[in-house]
Amino acid sequence: MGTERATRILDAAAELIARYGYAKTSVSDIAQRAGIAKGAIYQEFPSKEAVVAALVERQVHQLTATVARAVRDDPDGARLSVIYRHALRALAADPLMRAFYTADSQILGDIVRRRGPERYGPRQRLVVDFVSRMQDAGLIRADLDAAAVAHVLGIISLGLITIESTVGSAVSPPLEKTLDALSTLLAEGFEAGPDADRAAGQRAFDTFLADLAATARPGTPQ
Repeated sequence: MGTERATRILDAAAELIARYGYAKTSVSDIAQRAGIAKGAIYQEFPSKEAVVAALVERQVHQLTATVARAVRDDPDGARLSVIYRHALRALAADPLMRAFYTADSQILGDIVRRRGPERYGPRQRLVVDFVSRMQDAGLIRADLDAAAVAHVLGIISLGLITIESTVGSAVSPPLEKTLDALSTLLAEGFEAGPDADRAAGQRAFDTFLADLAATARPGTPQ
């Protein structure tokens, strides 16, 4: 959906759904916030769920573009610890993407109704492939099992965006301090020595981002 009106609809939906959730946001609410007639929404999208599906696709592409740009601009960007610092910072800052990756149906409704292996399995396999490519580039220790490394990275990612709701913000340190600790953990535990192909690492990351973005397209299993 590339029209200016569709963009206004998605902007309005993003604001309302992040604030009130999927169930409490109606098509009428979105139309009012976008400053258009309710019927105009149906000229762009067949249903509210279609609006959310398009919104998720847009947000994933925006997130991956933000992370890709940050990694490319970082002199150490091809390192696993740096990649995850930028990725987790961007994910933590986007409430809709946090809802997408944690399958929060209260925020995003039926678009994330499928949970468990059906939802996370394909995405996790992309991480395994990424880790394997990084090992081939000499950027992750080759003596570690790629699936095990990917599993730990998943624990870190999901843990970061869910722990505050469990333990409370009062005992949660500032995000940047947490990212410092995670970066050190990844650098010392997973990264290989200096003889690494940084260009190959960048290509591995670009491939991963492209594959990840494809999982958010309408009709793609989530």
